[in-house]
Amino acid sequence: METAANAETQATGLVLDHRYRVDALLARGGMSSVYRGVDLRLQRPVAIKIMDNRFANDRNFLERFDLEARSAARLHHPHVVAIHDQGLDGEHAYLVMELVGGGTLRDLLDDRGALDPALALSIAEPVLSALAAAHAAGLVHRDVKPENV
Repeated sequence: METAANAETQATGLVLDHRYRVDALLARGGMSSVYRGVDLRLQRPVAIKIMDNRFANDRNFLERFDLEARSAARLHHPHVVAIHDQGLDGEHAYLVMELVGGGTLRDLLDDRGALDPALALSIAEPVLSALAAAHAAGLVHRDVKPENV
């Protein structure tokens, strides 16, 4: 039986579509994992979201993933991660995104605890602006949480 650690090890070092090298794991979610990677053609760092292999043969999931990737790629906002590419390489459905440095809101909350109002507002305003832009484009972010900010 494959464990989460084995899946991480198997993804690390992959080169998807002869272009995107998968490096270190950044985050794991219920349906996917996000890795630091490199676009070998453009020689730039990227984030690569790889869907869990259990969805590789689910046509409905893959169609929804493709539609969401295309919709998100059309959204341009200074506080939204840019989508560079998406694809399916064998059993690996993936999304290539802008790599954003720094930690998440979850990291900040874990480090500092409750935030003072000024800092909380300085975080909330760009998040709300990004969500408003997504909603204006007809998109709904279905996983807003501190780990995704």
